[in-house]
Amino acid sequence: MATIRTRGTARRRSARAPRSAGEWRITTLTGLGLLVLLAVHMVANHFVVKSIGGLRDYRQVLAYIANPVIFTIESLFLLFVTVHAMLGLRSVLLDLDPSPRLHRWIDRGLAVLGLVTLAYGYFLIGTLASRA
Repeated sequence: MATIRTRGTARRRSARAPRSAGEWRITTLTGLGLLVLLAVHMVANHFVVKSIGGLRDYRQVLAYIANPVIFTIESLFLLFVTVHAMLGLRSVLLDLDPSPRLHRWIDRGLAVLGLVTLAYGYFLIGTLASRA
């Protein structure tokens, strides 16, 4: 274990648990998925719309999101963004070397935040799709 000396006293720091390869793989895969889904999203929402006269109005957005393929793409986009963001934020917070107890709270808090974000996002996407 590493020892930090402060004012003549020795304080032991807990050895940081190694990060799992699974977390790294999930972060990497969601990042790659984001690149693909972001490209599809940008083309569909910002480049193809020139053929309809510019940005979509509300009715056009409803018709667009009612398409099952687009609904699936936007839902996956939300999932990948949320998972990638929560794992990234977790990584930053764990770099602060929290205690094991705080580590558990960080994991639980980010899981709850991610689930609330997904629930709200899917509620909004579903509401738009149902109004079409």
